[in-house]
Amino acid sequence: MAITSKERDILRELAKRQAEIAALPLMESRKRLWYDLNDGKPGQPLVTMEFHGLEREVYKPLQCEDGFARSLEAQMERQLFKYETFKDDRVIPGYVMTGIPNWIHPFEYRASTYGPKGTSGMGYMFKHAVHDLEADSGLFKPSPFGVDGGLEGAKRQKEAAEEIIGDILPVRIEGRIVGFSPAYAFIQMMDMETMFFSMMDYPELFHKIMRRLTDDHLAFLDAMETDGALMPTNDSNRIAMDSYCFTNDLPNFGDETKRALKISDLWGYTNFQETVGMSVEMFDEFFFSYTKEVFSRCGLFSYGCCEPVHTLWEKCLSKMKNLRKVSISPWCDEEYMGEALRGKKIVYHRKPFPNFIAVDEIFDERAFLEHLKKTVMAARGCPLEITFRDICSVRGEPGRLTRAVELAREAFARWYK
Repeated sequence: MAITSKERDILRELAKRQAEIAALPLMESRKRLWYDLNDGKPGQPLVTMEFHGLEREVYKPLQCEDGFARSLEAQMERQLFKYETFKDDRVIPGYVMTGIPNWIHPFEYRASTYGPKGTSGMGYMFKHAVHDLEADSGLFKPSPFGVDGGLEGAKRQKEAAEEIIGDILPVRIEGRIVGFSPAYAFIQMMDMETMFFSMMDYPELFHKIMRRLTDDHLAFLDAMETDGALMPTNDSNRIAMDSYCFTNDLPNFGDETKRALKISDLWGYTNFQETVGMSVEMFDEFFFSYTKEVFSRCGLFSYGCCEPVHTLWEKCLSKMKNLRKVSISPWCDEEYMGEALRGKKIVYHRKPFPNFIAVDEIFDERAFLEHLKKTVMAARGCPLEITFRDICSVRGEPGRLTRAVELAREAFARWYK
């Protein structure tokens, strides 16, 4: 579908709004705070409001119909909405991003899902094809990947965006964050019980499959380096947990013409929510021993999602010298991790319990502030970042989101000393 003149006007007006806000002195001061945080300097804690699945309750509908125009509209409109509504610590960049079209498909497997309607994609189950690892081992194929001729495909997309808004906002090719989540690849193919028993029933076969998957990802990284398909990830790029990548500890070459980047110049990210039920010894043997091969190649990496990381700290995570950000979920021992991270250049990245906002009929601000107090006191002396995530509803009260940010700031002022 061709972009209409109406869609072009919509995008250009959004670009003008974004350019005006990005030029504010406030944005420069926020960038400095994010650089300090991700460089491991305890100072001003930062908070951002992120969520997924609340589009109908919070956002106004997008106006563009063309797919490419719609993606640009969503990128600009929604970050501007969050900036203006929640007044959190987000940075509005002075540019628009388009992505690098490289890809990898673990095991060449296309997962299918099913679930109830009206959940915005947040509630679903996989249709599993593997029921016995040995009998169904033929389904674990080599993982195909492609980098689309280096930057050529990305440059075409960049030029298309520039033709619409390039005279108002620069357009950048987005840097790829190195990602590798092998447990998630397994869970798409088999249920969790099958995965757990497979490690006991067929340990050698499980290791063989993990070795192949790891080697495929390492080959993918090599191909992106060789083909020049990497861009810097030390600016307003986002790590998978809705966090910023600002750092002075990774190179920023300004554009793709300076020199070819290496994987060691980039951020990486992984999580292992699917392995919570196993011992740390099994996790280390069957998953982390392979995963660290990938992330040892990165300049910095961020770890974790909803899984409790305190059980993995001593044996696994503490051994990774380039770990810079770690997820402190509602199921994590906050005090333990505060002690573990204090004095280190590692961000205490906290996700508050979302049920105060999403489930409770009445938003109990006093109880929520006590919840935040526990976090702030546990993280004193650590670089502290709070990201609100996994909020599936606002109970018809979008103002809860803005108030949550205000309460986080109150907690910072009262207890982060």
